[in-house]
Amino acid sequence: PCIPYLGIYLSDLTYIDEGTANFTDNGLLNFAKMRMIAHVIREVRQFQQTPYKIDPIQKAADYLLDNSRRLSDDELYQRSLMIEPRSSRLSVSYPTSPGPLTSLNIHHSK
Repeated sequence: PCIPYLGIYLSDLTYIDEGTANFTDNGLLNFAKMRMIAHVIREVRQFQQTPYKIDPIQKAADYLLDNSRRLSDDELYQRSLMIEPRSSRLSVSYPTSPGPLTSLNIHHSK
């Protein structure tokens, strides 16, 4: 089975729609554009109609659904800033809830 990344198909549809005229120079409907759109939609529908036989793995499900591993939005945001700091010259973050990352963080970029 294959789970496609729909963003690629949406990008394809956007480029087709914006980059190709709806009508030809003669004022006729642009069937070439419609065929391109139909081709992209046909591919997506093919993936939707494929049956998936995926056996559940209880240990993995328990791990993913464990509430004790969940982080608050503030904790997630702070971790995000640690991994990928903001790119402005002066980035200031103000934590809104107490936790291990509650100190005021000021980063100077060069």
